[in-house]
Amino acid sequence: MVVDNDININGLIKSVLETKKGYTVDFVLGGKEGLKKMKTDHYDLVLLDLTMPEVSGIDVCKFMSHDEDLVKIPVIIVSAMPINSKEFQKENDDFQSLPVVKGLIEKPFEVADLLKEVEKVLA
Repeated sequence: MVVDNDININGLIKSVLETKKGYTVDFVLGGKEGLKKMKTDHYDLVLLDLTMPEVSGIDVCKFMSHDEDLVKIPVIIVSAMPINSKEFQKENDDFQSLPVVKGLIEKPFEVADLLKEVEKVLA
């Protein structure tokens, strides 16, 4: 599942993963909706933006990390923020250390890098 408030990013990731790898991909436009859907449907992976209105990606990861069912779902953070920066991570509650966070991809990204990260996390 892709959780991002940018419908264009959702559509791009969905299209790439479905056409290049044959994955079935759902998407939602916010963290609150994403958490609700994760509780009712089964997902092998969540690609999650950090900056969303209402419920941020960091808050989604925190909630997932404290839920016995959702903590099993790996998350790849996909964000335009400097998420690979140790300083940014420290300023944002060391989100990379949360047990659900398994990968980081900065926007804009190369399709090949996205596919490589998804395959790595799902392996």
